[in-house]
Amino acid sequence: MENNLVQNFCGAYPPNHIFKDISSNPNFVFENDPGYSQVMLWDVEGNWVYVNSFTECEHYVLGGWNYFPPKTFFEALDLLTISKFLVVVMVLNLCAKMYSKFKEKIA
Repeated sequence: MENNLVQNFCGAYPPNHIFKDISSNPNFVFENDPGYSQVMLWDVEGNWVYVNSFTECEHYVLGGWNYFPPKTFFEALDLLTISKFLVVVMVLNLCAKMYSKFKEKIA
């Protein structure tokens, strides 16, 4: 389970990867890996961090930085929501035209 979680956020495990228990060393400094593509991770509160190595990414993901970013307003709009909005706009437009014709007839 944890391996899948790490791979979902950090990518495939590098060959010969050895897990390092960093939590017991408050002075540990992560080394930048130029061959690793930078990854942005999110926590449950919406905070974010960039990681620059697989070891750093693994450490953060296992430490709870394993959430997807909160959706923006426009990302949250799905096709169904947009379709509903367009139907409401069309119905209101139709009602306005019918009201306008009704006013012309009684005037």
